Amino acid sequence: MNNKTYPEVGGKSAKKALVLLVIVYVFNFVDRQILSVLAEDIKADLNITDSDLGFLFGTAFAVFYSIFGIPLGKLADVWSRKNLLSIGLATWSIMTALSGTAKSFTALSAYRIGVGIGESSASPASYSILSDYFSPKIRSTILSIYSSGVYLGAGIGLFLGGWIVQLWTNAFPDPTIAPFGLKGWQAAFMIVGLPGVILSFFTWRIVEPKRGGSEGIETPEEKHPFKMMFKEFIGISPFGILYSEKPLKPFLLIFSLAHLSF
Repeated sequence: MNNKTYPEVGGKSAKKALVLLVIVYVFNFVDRQILSVLAEDIKADLNITDSDLGFLFGTAFAVFYSIFGIPLGKLADVWSRKNLLSIGLATWSIMTALSGTAKSFTALSAYRIGVGIGESSASPASYSILSDYFSPKIRSTILSIYSSGVYLGAGIGLFLGGWIVQLWTNAFPDPTIAPFGLKGWQAAFMIVGLPGVILSFFTWRIVEPKRGGSEGIETPEEKHPFKMMFKEFIGISPFGILYSEKPLKPFLLIFSLAHLSF
């Protein structure tokens, strides 16, 4: 029998969690959008093309965000939401800061992929936490408040990136005299990335609400959450053919094998 004490639905812990999760969502979009305002400086410094920038904006981030969002969403269904959120927040914040150390297109691409994977954990975990913390009667309002972080983060990211670059360039017109030889765009990545690591310690302390508690649903604890996540990841990949309970039609099998070859 589970005698664990859970926080009150809609209580003080719920309100604290809402504030923290909005701040996390702001950080999510600051780290996501800052690349756009730094693009020209990065392009000139790393000698990359417009198509390379398109890859950094699109493929490196969005594709991996979409792919990993599904298994991480499954993990949010069966594991600690606040732990998943905190690990994801620390991951994308570190990757954002590391973007400021990139000396090549390849390195920056790897860090952007890390940002995309880390950020894909945020919304599934946050939506689940808020849905269990607040009554269905006010859930739409709560989720609207949470979603405001998108626009706050997007706006702050564009302003903050440009502001940091301008201040840094004015203070250190010669990068050789700047701390660690950093240029403006590199400093911007680090300055916006590192605070997220600190924030992850606060999200780790969120009191986990009872899963299904706001609707009076008893949800048994999953004993093998990471196995469930791995199965979900396999299921959306071409390797899913190996786990299929029904034989694939020939043209689907050919398509899957062709996909694997690429």
